[in-house]
Amino acid sequence: MKAVIMAGGKGTRLRPLTCNKPKPMVPIANRPMMEHIIYLLRKHGFAEVLVTLFYLPEAVENYFGDGREFGLAMRYFVEEKPLGTAGSVRNAAADLTETFLVISGDALTDIDLTAALRFHRERGATATIILTKVENPLEYGVVITDPRGAIQRFLEKPGWGEVFSDTVNTGIYILEPKIFNYFEPGQEFDFSKNLFPMLLAQGEPLYGYVADGYWSDIGNLEQYRQAHYDVLNDRVKVSIPGREIKPGLWVGEGVEIDPGASVATPVLIGDYSRVKPGAEIGAYSVLGDYGIIQEGASVKRGILWNHCYLGSYSEVRGATLCHHVYLKGKNAVYEGAVLGEGVELGLKAVVRPEVKVWPNKILDSGSVLNDSLIWAKKSAKSLFGASGISGTVNQEITPEVGAKLGAVFGAYLKPGAQVTVSSDNFRASRVLKRALVSGVLAAGVNAYDLGTLPTPAARYALVALGARGGLHLRIDPRDPEGILIQFIDERGLNVAKSVERALENAFASEDFPRSPAGAMGELTFVPQLVQPYLQGLIGPEAQKMIAASRLKVVTSYDQGSLTLLLPALLEELQCKVIHAGTEEEGAELPARPRTLQELLGAISRVGTAVREHQADLGVIVDNNAERLILLDEHGEILKEEQLVALLSLLVLKYHPAAALPVPMTAPQFIEDLAREYHGRVIRTKVNPRSLMEQLAQERLFPTGQGDGAFLPQFDALFTLVRVLELLARERVSLAGAKALIPQVQRGYAEVDCPWEEKGRIMRNLYEEQKERPLEMTDGLKVYHDGGWALVLPDAEEPIFRIYSEAGTGEEADALTQYYMSRINELQLS
Repeated sequence: MKAVIMAGGKGTRLRPLTCNKPKPMVPIANRPMMEHIIYLLRKHGFAEVLVTLFYLPEAVENYFGDGREFGLAMRYFVEEKPLGTAGSVRNAAADLTETFLVISGDALTDIDLTAALRFHRERGATATIILTKVENPLEYGVVITDPRGAIQRFLEKPGWGEVFSDTVNTGIYILEPKIFNYFEPGQEFDFSKNLFPMLLAQGEPLYGYVADGYWSDIGNLEQYRQAHYDVLNDRVKVSIPGREIKPGLWVGEGVEIDPGASVATPVLIGDYSRVKPGAEIGAYSVLGDYGIIQEGASVKRGILWNHCYLGSYSEVRGATLCHHVYLKGKNAVYEGAVLGEGVELGLKAVVRPEVKVWPNKILDSGSVLNDSLIWAKKSAKSLFGASGISGTVNQEITPEVGAKLGAVFGAYLKPGAQVTVSSDNFRASRVLKRALVSGVLAAGVNAYDLGTLPTPAARYALVALGARGGLHLRIDPRDPEGILIQFIDERGLNVAKSVERALENAFASEDFPRSPAGAMGELTFVPQLVQPYLQGLIGPEAQKMIAASRLKVVTSYDQGSLTLLLPALLEELQCKVIHAGTEEEGAELPARPRTLQELLGAISRVGTAVREHQADLGVIVDNNAERLILLDEHGEILKEEQLVALLSLLVLKYHPAAALPVPMTAPQFIEDLAREYHGRVIRTKVNPRSLMEQLAQERLFPTGQGDGAFLPQFDALFTLVRVLELLARERVSLAGAKALIPQVQRGYAEVDCPWEEKGRIMRNLYEEQKERPLEMTDGLKVYHDGGWALVLPDAEEPIFRIYSEAGTGEEADALTQYYMSRINELQLS
């Protein structure tokens, strides 16, 4: 039986480890990753190995040769262009005439391949995917099988809302040669994205084998370090080079350890390395071949490749040093730092935590490298959250980071493109906007500075100007010390998930071009955009109907750009406006979003003013003009689901046969409205991009130019105009409009849950509830008698969000409490 090793990966997320070598050649425990795979194959009886190559193929061929030194025969197949996982294996199809195994050369595993092969043959499978359980399934293909292992469903690299299991695809497959009938040679084709869905659709026997044992795809630098610790801790059964001279201490040939040195265990020391007097090698450290650890130097949980030199009294703490790194002396390299090949540190030079240094850099004596040379610190979660990139001002989001993000976005859009840049009126936003502009211009992209605008107006302006993309900065609504950077595409929508991933990879790998001096972009200031946006909001028919109603409106809004927008809008609609003011009349709000207490105070003041002045309604808008709160003529607040229902009524009743996108959390009776008015409802994921994309696609609310779309759920002023239009059309007050829609009761709760437990808990909930009607568009939506509950793993925080709906408040609360309890119980199990 033959095996195919896919060894073409660049490993961009592991840079600078992979700057000079392909990912399969990056060492783990002093051996290339792929060498561990070779030994695993040999252990399970594979005698012939075919290797597919693309990036730096000669590095693999030169090391392994014909394979005889490693106890088997090896041949190589080099791609001229990327062909995808299945496409690359197709190159070797002429040699694959019987059952064969495909395995990645850049993972670490000790999975029992013999048992997997036996499973495949017993099931008579065309393809068997070897599966494992992981704590965080976001970066893998998630799979559900039936009790016999037949695959029922899988999804490649889901968002948290799509996670329905913690069982994932390892990228190890057992296949029959008939799979090559499904695609042509030279065709770009992927196993997970293309072949397996096709086999499932064709009814071919497609199975998943859930394997015991260890597996890690070494997808980032943290996982790379952890793999070493797992080897030393015997969590993964691999061959460790050298001999174990005492429990947990492996040494290679010619190693010299001075009696005055201290060496803890477990530790691996490579061939001909020398540890001098007074040196200290702490537990969970790996030293490569020909290393020199001078007097008084110490290594704790450090990973050192070959030919590393640590000068006297240098310290390495949880860092990775590639080949030929030279520390002159009294240096400090801290947790998570990575020094590329050939890096030299002068005397007393310091490298701070998480800093990455590209190959062959030289740091002067006494220098302290923070994040200014190459900065790529990244949390375990994605760089992007639900609405953009957020972080603490001048801590996580510094001007340096802003410039880098601008350069990454500009490079993605290509030189010569146009980008709009805007911010709210808070000082931190305006300062960091300048940093973003610098990065954009440095990438050779032209920038339109829109000044201070709320996000909806910035979206409108971007489309009107024909820009390729936009950046908008605002104070994070959840953190007064934080900033939120929103990335917008040419249609005025939040950028797609694929774009976010491309930007994240470029940011983390530092792999993006800079423009030469003569080709940098130009900055143009574009003021006076308020009036075109307001005119686009209203429309002549709606303006005439609303104006005829002569509405009396009480308002409350944050200071800033809305000082111009909201009063001007209501004036255009010929409303009589009464401003409820702030807690102290005439006082400016501080440079931050309103606190909950301040918001409740505003609601109370507006409600009182509505009753005192016998107004038609009260209006509260946040500074960014995305959140709208309405109060009826009695001063009673309109609930969020009621607002969604009123907009739905307007669309379905006055746009015949309309298709209405609403999120999974929207009231269920919207489907009843759709049936009544011969329309249909499109349920979307809860994340903003999904809803925006469907709204734009259905073109329910096109902008004046017709190139963009208004997004009512993300544009408070547009939503306000539409509600006023509905009142005018129906000739009712806001309280009367509320009576047009059914009353439902909602529940909501949050449950703390560690990231690593989310996938397992979702799998258990799915298995418990799979006999009930389910939806898995986003999270797990379970229909119970008289109501439903949606369990949604949050993408940004270690929590679950639980939404429920039922006929009574007690029933809705009961559903919420049930899933809260189950999540807590499952965490303890």
